[in-house]
Amino acid sequence: MDSPQTRYRDGSDIRVWRVPGSSHLRVEVKDDQVVLSARVKRFFPLSSPDEYYSIQTADDKEVCVVRSLDTCDADSQALIKEELDRRYFSPRISRIVDFKVVPGMLSFNVDTNRGQIEFYVRNWRDSSYEIEPGRWHITSVDGIRFEIPDLNALDRKSQWFLERLL
Repeated sequence: MDSPQTRYRDGSDIRVWRVPGSSHLRVEVKDDQVVLSARVKRFFPLSSPDEYYSIQTADDKEVCVVRSLDTCDADSQALIKEELDRRYFSPRISRIVDFKVVPGMLSFNVDTNRGQIEFYVRNWRDSSYEIEPGRWHITSVDGIRFEIPDLNALDRKSQWFLERLL
């Protein structure tokens, strides 16, 4: 049995909208089909977040791949970015306000691009990893992934907190 071939489409070939009151996107692929409950996923969410988007049905069947959103109309581009922001919710830490060891966990109080957030981590070694030099992801006990884009860009106090863990 042949495997289905990936169908690449230009951003101008898709139109995205949301029915008022619905949480799902609808995607029309020019000269092909309309996906009533569409999902958009990044192929490379960490290494190339602005390239290669998979348009899928609600049951995760790929409809097409869009290399870039640059050629999408403004409304479609805005809706896709909103959907991706929700799917890949990953607050970026700009400062560690406080850090404590509490029974069985680590407590972080941080400033992020989403405001000040407190979160907990059970085991640092299992919950954090360096994506590339100086760039870290930390996963909270709630499953939320936090990002430190550049460890060296943090203030001295924040770096001191992290040095205690590294």
